Order: sequence, then structure tokens, then C-alpha cells
Amino acid sequence: MRIALIFNEKSTEIHSTLERVCKTLKNMGADVILPPGDFQGSAPDTLLKDCDVAIVLGGDGTIIHTAKRAARFDRPVLGINCGKLGFMAGLESDELSQLSLLLEGRYSIERRMMLSVKIISADDTKELCALNEAVVARGALSPMVEFEISSEREHVLDYRADGVIVATPTGSTAYSLSAGGPIIDPAVGCLLLTPICAHSLHARSYIFSEESNIFLRAKNVDGQQVYLTVDGEEGVTICDGDTVSIKKSDVFARLIIIKETPFYQVLNRKLINRR
Repeated sequence: MRIALIFNEKSTEIHSTLERVCKTLKNMGADVILPPGDFQGSAPDTLLKDCDVAIVLGGDGTIIHTAKRAARFDRPVLGINCGKLGFMAGLESDELSQLSLLLEGRYSIERRMMLSVKIISADDTKELCALNEAVVARGALSPMVEFEISSEREHVLDYRADGVIVATPTGSTAYSLSAGGPIIDPAVGCLLLTPICAHSLHARSYIFSEESNIFLRAKNVDGQQVYLTVDGEEGVTICDGDTVSIKKSDVFARLIIIKETPFYQVLNRKLINRR
């Protein structure tokens, strides 16, 4: 098995774990490939094209970033938690002995819905991809923004708020949860819309079918700072007249599951009973 090791090169704490993972895999007979020694930022795409499996060492941000890129090449990803929460990780850094199950083919692959996010302006269309969420929100010094939200069938509602989150079930335990949204099992197919600090006594999250196309428009934004942010890593300025279209992507992220731990047990351990 040809395994690419991807890691957060900015974290000095990961290097000791990287050495242990690399040694463990080679002792088990794996063909391990690493990014070039001088790489900065994302590992090259050739690494993901040339592997059978990608193992990611880091926190949720690094795992999400790699899983999205690996999905373009239909490569499954196993996350090893070297961060604080590690909700997306399949193993903890003290469970490296279980990598033998990967080499023996004793694992399953879980498909996770992603979002196709398009910014449609008068003269251009830009498309991004999200695994957790897409957020349209005001800048730090801007006032509240008036948001118009509709689906492909009808106008849904208007918000005056700091922002709006559209999340996948995977992303329901991320920013949307912090903003008061519900927890959704990743096996459920749907889109989740949650307002951020809406100026209303009746602002609630909305759940749409997975076949829905949600349209967001920020109204009267001249002179204000409004941004679209995807998974906390890509930001695009939203101008007056722009429409943000969000729907289920045709591409799925593929996460390797070695420990068959039920979703709600992971949820309780990672989010509810944290110490």
C-alpha cells in the first residue's frame, strides 16, 4: 500500500509523531511518501495522485483541508489527531498500533457530503468547495447586514444579522454549533442554515433537503465589509448585487474508519465530556 503522509508543517510538536508514524508504517511494509522537505503550505497534488491512501497528522483544520483536496482524486483520508479536538480524526496519536488494520484492509470508508459554493456576480462566477460550512458575514468594523435567503423554489426569509452559516451535517458540530445550531448525524443528507447573532427574537436554524439550492444575498452592502469564508480558510469579498449559491457537491470526501465508534459516543467524548 502506497501511503502519503500529510502534516501541518508549522507545528513543531507534530514532528516527533511524524517520525513514529513513518517508522511504524515502514515496519509494517507500507510504501511511505512524504512532501518535499522545503514545502510550504499545502502538500503538492502529485502526492495525493500517486498514493492509495493519505494519512493526515494534525487537527481538524488540517484534516478537512486535505480531505477536500484528496476528494478530487478519489483518495480516502485517515486523520491522526495531533490537535486539541480532533473530531475528524480516525485515530489518536497514541493509537498507532492500530495502523496495522489499515495495511490489512480491515477498515471502512465513510463518505461525507461537501458543498459547492458559487459567488455569482455581474461579470464573473467563482466556485469553492466546503466540507464543514460556508459563512457569509460582516467585517470586524461593519454594522449588521441584511440577508435575503431563498431556495430554488421560494423566498425563505430575511435576516438582519452578523452573518449566516450554511453547513453540512459534518459541519453541524463546528461553527454552526457554536452559533446555536442543532447537531446532525453525518449519515443524514441535508443542508443546515444557522444565523449568527440575528437581531430577532425568532431567529432559528433551518434544515433543507440535500437536493436544495440555497441562495444568499447581502442587501445594501455598499461601503460595508462582507465576506464569504469557506471552512475558515478561503475568503472572498461579497459586493452589492452578488449572489452566493450553495448546494450539495457532486464530490464526496472519503474518511477512513478504523475504530467503529458510533457517532454519538465520539460526540460525547469530544464535545460533551471534555476535560
